[in-house]
Amino acid sequence: MLTIDRRKLLSAIALAAAGPAAAQLPMRRPVALRHDAVQALIENYVTAGSVPGAVVALVEPGSQTPVFVTAGVTAFGGSTKVTPDTLWRIYSMSKPITGMAIMQRVATGELRLDQPISDVLPEFKAMRVLVDPAKGLESREAARPITVRHLLTHTAGFSYGINGNGPLEQEYKRLGIQPGSVPAFLQPGEGALPDLQVMAASLAGLPLALDPGTAWKYSVSLDVAGALLERLTGLTLDKVFEQQLLGPLGMRDTGFWAKDPARLAANYLWTAPGTTTPLTNPIPVSVLEKDGFTTRPRLLSGGGGMVGSARDYARFGQMLLNNGEYGGKTILPRGTARLATSNLMPQGVFFEARNGFGAGGRVTLFDTRATGPKAGSPAEAYGWGGAAGTLFMVDQVRQFAVVLMLQTMADRRLSRDNDLAAALMADADGR
Repeated sequence: MLTIDRRKLLSAIALAAAGPAAAQLPMRRPVALRHDAVQALIENYVTAGSVPGAVVALVEPGSQTPVFVTAGVTAFGGSTKVTPDTLWRIYSMSKPITGMAIMQRVATGELRLDQPISDVLPEFKAMRVLVDPAKGLESREAARPITVRHLLTHTAGFSYGINGNGPLEQEYKRLGIQPGSVPAFLQPGEGALPDLQVMAASLAGLPLALDPGTAWKYSVSLDVAGALLERLTGLTLDKVFEQQLLGPLGMRDTGFWAKDPARLAANYLWTAPGTTTPLTNPIPVSVLEKDGFTTRPRLLSGGGGMVGSARDYARFGQMLLNNGEYGGKTILPRGTARLATSNLMPQGVFFEARNGFGAGGRVTLFDTRATGPKAGSPAEAYGWGGAAGTLFMVDQVRQFAVVLMLQTMADRRLSRDNDLAAALMADADGR
């Protein structure tokens, strides 16, 4: 039987999902979207055998139809061409969706950014914090409560099972507190995936890794945000998303499982299971997933468990680029949409030393220390990526959004972020 060290796999690809370099592009305001370099990029990926196929959606403000650029087929050795309606595992690109669903409730006044989550999830009222994360689970009283803001920005103090193998992470694994919704990725001795409310209860019974609001730490916080939405509304998370976002935006193919599995692109692992050794021929992840992403999962993971199409996610990007408007409907009030894609981090806390974080996604901030080609732009570009190579970014200053869909895991040869940034820049310079 083929086995996989899920921790090593997800730890490797978590870095790829940690923030698109494309969000730092020094682009001018576009006149009309071009795509020659982007087309060449994904065709090169296909020709090189890195992926069987890919699609990019390029989005302008207003009601224009996105430009879709496609290349290749949905599986190595297959003949089904990639289209804007091909389905992809978006993993952590679920986080911005969860973040915006929370912000919708902020807009209605049902939630406040600096409200303790214990108002809705009382089991989190008296949290404790590890004294020494490396030595054990000994804990002390937390300095402050976890707030909605903390959940959205990965500053709640939670951890992830992929963050190492310390005592807290071991407890996460024992209790089934894992990223994503696919049981087949679990290792021997790890607990079965719970439902969202059981996950929240288990987390509430464990110490935090850090005091809330003190540092950015990649974690299950957006999954807890999903549990918060369930408790607030009395609905399961799939119903919350359908009512608040997916239905109003016409995102018919986005959800926690593929309604039409025949359209689901193949996903590939490029590192030998249990090692960091690159493979000459990749392993289809489907043999590990079994029925993952094709049937309703027990855990509805708003932090990393969704599937969707480029056409659907382009609608989501269009809504944010339009400051909350889509198809003549207000999905988010304009001010809330701008707030959601701005830096929501607690004062003095940064992501990767110089960047911010919005509602479930990175926010690229201007760094006056940088000079030359790497200098930032005075923009707040918002975006995030997924474990299988998907990528999303919206830039209000330069007035465009981009969605990249492909499926490849732990391929160290693929410089996705830099490649896409260079292609977008080349197309901008060619206008």
